[in-house]
Amino acid sequence: MNRKLLASSLASLLTGALLAACGGGDNGSNATAPAAAAQAAAKAAPQIPPGKMVLAYYSDYPNNYSDLTKNYQNFNTVSVDFWNIASSGEIPENDDPALAKALAFLAAKKIPAYGCISNMADDWSPSIAHDVTSVNRAAAIANLVALAQTKGLAGINIDFENVAPQDRANLSGFAADLGAALHANGLKLIISVPAFSASDENDDYNKAFDLQALGQAVDFIQIMTYDETIPIWSPGPVAGSGWMEDALDYAVSKTAPAKILNGIPAYGNDWPEKGDGSQLFWRQTAALIKQYGATPRYDAKTDSLVFNYTATDGSGTHTVWSENAASIKLKTGLVNAYGLGGTSMYALGMEDSSFWKAFNAGLQN
Repeated sequence: MNRKLLASSLASLLTGALLAACGGGDNGSNATAPAAAAQAAAKAAPQIPPGKMVLAYYSDYPNNYSDLTKNYQNFNTVSVDFWNIASSGEIPENDDPALAKALAFLAAKKIPAYGCISNMADDWSPSIAHDVTSVNRAAAIANLVALAQTKGLAGINIDFENVAPQDRANLSGFAADLGAALHANGLKLIISVPAFSASDENDDYNKAFDLQALGQAVDFIQIMTYDETIPIWSPGPVAGSGWMEDALDYAVSKTAPAKILNGIPAYGNDWPEKGDGSQLFWRQTAALIKQYGATPRYDAKTDSLVFNYTATDGSGTHTVWSENAASIKLKTGLVNAYGLGGTSMYALGMEDSSFWKAFNAGLQN
């Protein structure tokens, strides 16, 4: 896709609005509004475009349950990221109270929940992905269907990462068999995949993900169009607009756009030095800017926010790359520009109301 959508929107950016659009919108700035108007605004449900999935990830972050219960009108599906799978295909029970509370709340609100299943041990495990998708495929599929049924889930969200290139056919076959088993029981399948384009489809980290085959097997492909740059690398954007569009260009060439969800990050990264970064939540960004009197700059090449500050803890000058309201609106707006099946956000607990305001504005573009 060309950059017309992004370029036309950029023309309306106001430099003076950068700080206000950085997140941290829950700062009492509307305290003088009449109480009745404030209550009415709080009760007004955002308008999710008909037929679009808005998938929120519920993972193990502070404020996850609070944000789920406060912001649930902004999404219509939740991926509950609390399960790992073993090489045997077994899914260890997770007794985290945050999981049980979330499932109960979602059931009460009639919001479909998907069980997000990861190949995580100490790290993303290629050996677990290999075993589950090959020698222990049948056992894994039986356990995944049983998990969805016993937990009252709408389906399963497979999030296998660091899959070995030689397991490309195994992963596609596993998705096809799992999809068939879930569909036979009235359940659905989402698979999360890394963001990549034609230029890097054969990189070792991406090779296992055959988007054409996966698209035939699953109900939705959730493309993780975030982590373009990660904390162990040099500072850079989390989700540059051009990088995101390149990944979507490739995906829609392989799979029906109606099956694709793009991913929107509710976080950025903060680097005191190259290779030593850490995640910075959207809800923390405005306070950090205010604390250090930083001057954020909107990077028009990537549609990202960037700024520097000198920390008082002796760690020196930091570089932050993140998002703001303008960038979130633009990137969420790609749903309609591409005719995607919807979008996703990662993750509940990182955001505040200003994030959702920008997110919903993008869906209306």
